[in-house]
Amino acid sequence: MKKLFVCAAVLFACAFGAAAQDWSVSAGSELTTQYLWRGFAIAESPTIVPTFTLNYENEDFGFEVGYCSITELQRSHYLEMDFWAAATFKGITFMALEQGCGNNLGLGGYDDNFELTLSYELPFEILPATISWNTFVAGDDYNLLADLSTKRAFSSYVELDVPFEYNNFSLDATVGATPFRSDLYDNEGGFKFLNLSLKAGYNLPVGDSFELPVYAQYTYNPLLKANYFMLGCKLNYTIAL
Repeated sequence: MKKLFVCAAVLFACAFGAAAQDWSVSAGSELTTQYLWRGFAIAESPTIVPTFTLNYENEDFGFEVGYCSITELQRSHYLEMDFWAAATFKGITFMALEQGCGNNLGLGGYDDNFELTLSYELPFEILPATISWNTFVAGDDYNLLADLSTKRAFSSYVELDVPFEYNNFSLDATVGATPFRSDLYDNEGGFKFLNLSLKAGYNLPVGDSFELPVYAQYTYNPLLKANYFMLGCKLNYTIAL
């Protein structure tokens, strides 16, 4: 499934007859004190997340194909490997994600899921915000019923993200919830908030021509009544084609 997904995404990207200056390749890495995903602590020790993307962008349209892997450093343990393709047109983004999870994901042992995301950047210039709906449509995503048969859960997650930037400082507020029953999100039924997060960042100057983005994030999961605090930093390098 991974090979088919990646080949289709690359062929779709190459189908656009765009000028060379509209394309770019990015490589980066993120180091965090633990790995949080939608209000859940998947790893409670430091993790590293290398990322590679191929991007196309013009005035109205953008396209991205990407890959990342997530590894827990303390045990040198692979947690997750993701492939995705995303297209954006006038603030609306559609993304397909193929998520391969390690054995210790901790959310029901799910492995090799396929998720679709639809997001919209709200047209507020003073305070920009993005709302997204994410649903797993294939893979090991099931709810176990009383008669021991299984039914696909279509586990979904809706999120509102509000970023703010001023000079070298940034502030990002996130509210995330699951709308209905899902074993993946430990939700036995009904609309439940999972992820209330606030992230503060700063681009730390290093020398005359380099900046190191660092951040601190607090997350509260109302469903689990759990609190998390995470520190992280990012490095990214982009080459225009």
